[in-house]
This record gives sequence, C-alpha cells and structure tokens, in this order.
Amino acid sequence: MDGLLARAAALHPERPALAAAGESWTYAEVERGVETLAGQLTAAGVVPGDRVGVYAPKSAAAVLAIYAALRAGAVVAPLDPADPPARTARMARAAGLSVLLTPDRSLPAGRSAAAEAAEGAETTEGTLDHGLNWLRLRVGADRPAPLPAPTDRGGYILFTSGSTGWPKGVLLSHANVAHFALWAAAELGLRETDRVGSQASLTFDLTTFDLFSTASAGACAVLMPDLLRAFPRDVVGWLREHRITVFYAVPSLYHGMLQRGGIAEEGLPPSLRVAAFAGEPFVPQLLEKYLGLMGERIPFYNLYGPTETNVCTYLRVPPDWRAGQELSVGRPIAGDVVEVLDEDGRPTDGEGEIHVAGPTVFQGYLQQGELRDPTRTVPFRDGTVRRAYATGDLGRIDDQNRVLLRGRRDSQVKRRGHRIDLLDVESAVLDLPQVATAAVVAKEGAHRGEIWAYVQSRGAALTARTLLTELRAALPQRMLPDRVIPVAALPLTARGKVDRLALSTRAPDLPHTDQTIDQRAGRTTDRTTDTEEISA
Repeated sequence: MDGLLARAAALHPERPALAAAGESWTYAEVERGVETLAGQLTAAGVVPGDRVGVYAPKSAAAVLAIYAALRAGAVVAPLDPADPPARTARMARAAGLSVLLTPDRSLPAGRSAAAEAAEGAETTEGTLDHGLNWLRLRVGADRPAPLPAPTDRGGYILFTSGSTGWPKGVLLSHANVAHFALWAAAELGLRETDRVGSQASLTFDLTTFDLFSTASAGACAVLMPDLLRAFPRDVVGWLREHRITVFYAVPSLYHGMLQRGGIAEEGLPPSLRVAAFAGEPFVPQLLEKYLGLMGERIPFYNLYGPTETNVCTYLRVPPDWRAGQELSVGRPIAGDVVEVLDEDGRPTDGEGEIHVAGPTVFQGYLQQGELRDPTRTVPFRDGTVRRAYATGDLGRIDDQNRVLLRGRRDSQVKRRGHRIDLLDVESAVLDLPQVATAAVVAKEGAHRGEIWAYVQSRGAALTARTLLTELRAALPQRMLPDRVIPVAALPLTARGKVDRLALSTRAPDLPHTDQTIDQRAGRTTDRTTDTEEISA
C-alpha cells in the first residue's frame, strides 16, 4: 500500500497529494515525511510484522503515521480517540498491538488505553516528528507470535463489532487492499487532477479508497473535518469550497445533504464529476432524486461488501432508475467471484447466503492476538472449489449475474454505514452491575433503523439516563442505543426465550410506567410502556 505512494511520488513529485486543515502537501513532501517517520519507528524498535495502532483523529499527521508504519513493515490498525479508552484497549489486546502512535492532543487518552491494554506491564514512550508520539505496549517475548505470510511483512487491520462484546480485528494484506484500490481507481476513472473528498473516519473501510486509490492515481486526498459530518449544509459548503471532484460516502450522509444541505434547491457542487455510496441501503425516493440531479453527467456507483472483503460487487446506477424498481448491488469486481449457497452449502438460483472468493477476501480475524481464519472451501456453480468468506448476508443472483440483497442471517445491522452486532451492544449493557437482564433489538415500523435497549434491573432504582451515561464509557457513539427503556420484565416466547421479534416489531405489554431516553435528542420522557406508546 505504501508502494502506491512511493510510485506516485516518483511519477508526480510536485502534484498535490494531501490537503487538510488549510495546508497542502505535495507527493514529494509526503514521501519525505513518511521516510523520516519510518526511520524513526525503526529506531524506536518497530520491526517488520509488528502490529501498530495509529490512535489519532483524522489529520495529515495520522495519514503520515499510517504510511510510515506500513513503510516500516508493520501491520497497521487505525484507531479512533473518540472511542472509550476501555474499548480501545480491548481492540489493542484483540489485535495484539505492540505500539500505539498518537499525536500530542490524544496523548493522555492514548496513555490510558495503552496502560489498560498492557494489562499491568510497564509502558514506555517517545516522540516522533509531526507532533506524534509512540507508546510501547509489549516488548520481546511479550509480543505475539509473527503472523503468517503475507502479513508477516505488513498489512492493515480494521475492526468490526463482535457478538461477545470484543471487537474483531479484520486482517487485510497489502494485496487485499491494493487489489481493491487499483480496481476502484480504474473503474471510477480517477485522474491526476482529481480532488477526492475524504469524509469517513480512518477506522472505516471507505478510507482505503480515499487514501490508496487516490495515491494510485496521483490525485489529491482532501480530508474533511470530522465534526462537519453532523451538519449536512456544512458538508455541502465544504465540497464546493474545496472543489471536490470525487466523493465516496454512506447513504445517510447523502440523505442529509439532500434533505437539509441545500442540494435539492441549489444543485450539486459544480466540480463533482463522479460519486459512490456504500455501507447501508439508500432510501429509494432520495436515490431517484439524486439521479435526476446527476443525469448522464455524473456516474453514481453503488459499492457493496463487508469489511472482510472491502468491496466485492459494484453497480453504476442507471440514470433512469426509479424508486419503484428493485436495486441490485451489481456484479463482482474484477478478480472476485460471488456465489449464493443454500442451507446444504450448494449453489442455488434461489435465495441463500452470499459467499465471496477472490483477492479482496481478508486473511482472518485477530482475536486475543491470534489469527483465526473463518473462511472455508466451498463449491461454485462454475465447477470450481474456492476459499470463500460467508458474509452473513442473504440474497440471490439474477440471470444477469447481479446480486440482490435480502437481509441478514444474524444479529448484525448497518447504521450510518457502520456494521453493528446487536449482541455486542447487549453485552455492554449486561456488563453493568445493576442490570439483571436485557435485550437489544433493531426496530421495525415507525422506528425502523433505530436500536433500542430494553433493560431489567436487579432491584435498585434504575433510570435510562444513568444507563446511557454508563454505556458512553463502554461503547463508541455510533453504537449507543437510540433509546434505553427500563422494564419490569422482558416478554418471553412459549419456549421461555426473550421474544425479540415482539420487541423489534411492536411494543409488547410491558407492565409499568418507565422512564425512557432518546440519546440522539438528549431528552427524557416518562411514558406508559404499552404497545401504542413505544411503537409510535
């Protein structure tokens, strides 16, 4: 991956490579910074195969740190300082990180996370260029065993939500990421003159396009401040001000830009020439409006794939598509093969679980520092047998080899582009000492897309506000329940299990008046928890 940067620096040394916070760096300047930092990391004891966390807000320094750690032969894990330090420590332990790189402003939180991740062992630290610091968690025999090839000489780690409450580290090789990056740059037609708007967190797989596809084309990555994402009108203004030509984002951001950002009235930024979305379903009526605004001039791509495969299928949405039509996630990208298997593990023309094979499929999960490969060898309809990843997504393949999604087979949901395991959230709720039992569900109906936590206490007075305050110390903002509802008892099925279907599709007859809290609006209400009240 860092090779893409080195190649661009050799071919286009004076072209702009990176823009952030009012400053700009050429490819030659970025390459020099990366070389210097990589040398400093080596001097600090980082060796090829070490697992290094970049614990930094999105910034030029964070990008340099990622490239420098890759240049030093490390396996790099972007981490978000906005996450609770306790959860960051869990990620560090799960992935077996030996070093954290963090800027001065995140150093106190980094020290806290490093101390917890080191589990009582002494940590050491030092300074680097560009306002960065290194924090060593493990040395010598405390380091985890080297990863098998090809990640023994470096790679990339992105974390996903796990059902046990421990995030899973998705281990990608240089080749996994580079295959997608090069394909995407070619398919979307990136040019040296492009300015690619990078709006996603560095922990999100969308940024592999922003950084590495951009570098492969010799284009400029323009980093959008994280705080703008909550203000669609400011995002639209930023796109215009920075003359963004290529933009890749989750549908929820596009929704806000259309509904509250002024695009519907003022039109798209005139510089925009290609756009893409991924991570969650697009509201059909809003997608149709975007296509009307883009017309034939601006291609709009639907990219699909779990973090474990990055992007594995794509669709250039037809400009004449209408909201009443079904929208596929397209055909496999070059090199990947997609198959749908029935419950007996055989290819089917009907609905089944989507499996992906090919060069974008990850190496496995890092859990407790060890690599676990969940892929298996499965038959494909062309007669071949391939190593494939079972996505957990249900769907079918139509007669034009397009993939149509039909939902999930497990407890995972997508919210604002992030994959969230409801059992991960539930585990955090159950870890609270005053909680006897709980159920976390994704709502349907009027509250479709929201995550609600129903909680039964151990007897002490329990308020939704207290619960949510305590959950903020355990979960990142993106995973917090939209509503927390204390209840006297959870509804049960005839077999004595929690009736999650009833909780998700309707409000069951819960026996008393409870205080609930909507964490997004920040308001608390007292309400009777009957069917009409909660499901409204």
